Amino acid sequence: MGYKILGITLSHNSSVCVLDDGEIIFFLEEDRLSRNKHDSLPLSLILQISTNFTINEIHLSGLSGFYNDFYYSKSLKLFLKKLFPKVPINTTLINHHHLSHSLISFYNSGFNKALSVVIDGGGDWNEVNKKYNFEGYETESIQVLEYPLNIQEVYKSYITKGLDKQINNIKFSPLVSLTKVYEAITNYLGWSWNEAGKTMGLSSYGKPNSTIPNLYINGKGNSKVLNNNSLKGKLNLLPISNEWHRDSSKITNFEKDLAYKVQQESQQAVGDLIEKGLTEIGLKQVCCSGGYFLNCVANYYLIKRFPNIEFYFEPISSDAGTSIGIAKLAWYQKTQDKTIRPQKSLYYGPQYSKEQLLEGIQKYV
Repeated sequence: MGYKILGITLSHNSSVCVLDDGEIIFFLEEDRLSRNKHDSLPLSLILQISTNFTINEIHLSGLSGFYNDFYYSKSLKLFLKKLFPKVPINTTLINHHHLSHSLISFYNSGFNKALSVVIDGGGDWNEVNKKYNFEGYETESIQVLEYPLNIQEVYKSYITKGLDKQINNIKFSPLVSLTKVYEAITNYLGWSWNEAGKTMGLSSYGKPNSTIPNLYINGKGNSKVLNNNSLKGKLNLLPISNEWHRDSSKITNFEKDLAYKVQQESQQAVGDLIEKGLTEIGLKQVCCSGGYFLNCVANYYLIKRFPNIEFYFEPISSDAGTSIGIAKLAWYQKTQDKTIRPQKSLYYGPQYSKEQLLEGIQKYV
């Protein structure tokens, strides 16, 4: 029987991961069971794990703001202690949200050493706020990672309330962050912040439009057209009708061109950030994670822009993947294992027999 680590992500896209001697043997998002999209509390999964696996230690990941809610954290701890009465529960790594993103892409990439790029809507805030005395959170990170767990910080960017300065390789800015610009356009077009894939799809129908102002300046939101509204981007343009959501004949070129604009400018800004890291470090392997890299159009752009770079784009780049990242972090911290385990499959969920599959199919025949 191997040593099993349970990683749990607490945030939207909550999930669990079970590592057995460093190998992923189970991973699933809570909403696959609860049918509640982006479910933030993986109770069904934790219960399933308790009945199917013998766990040696538990590590919590996600967004620290979720866990630091007193009633949320207290009820979750009681739940875990009831199901796993003798298993240690580690919460010290929960503030390492971007690191969890970074490590899932690195350890799944198969690279021995790589430049790791994380671009996210929002990551850690509690620990960094205490350290630097500001209100805000991490949005972009670049690191060099090497087996078993060597980490070199190259660049970090934080979106803040008011603070605007650079400390060595750390940038604090009150301007709208790279991903929040994309979310702002998505909101303006009538979708929720986590439906950016619809904006990406719409961008294919647009074209350059000189009447739309630049959305980015130096990798941040253009302050003339975007304001930092409660650390979330808001577009300063007159509202538009969203009737075309129900009747496609009512869509105008403006909506298409706006989606095209944010897609083109954001992927260029991402490419500029990666080029900065490549210039400073000189590596030829790059692994990418965080919500922005669910944007496959941008990923193809990067491959074309950097033909001599070997990219790995983490397919579980949403926050769901951080349960894998935190479990891997715990394993390599504990063992200093140098075994490279490239991701070969995304089929980590429960397995079903032929009889169970046929029984499920019969319900819909």
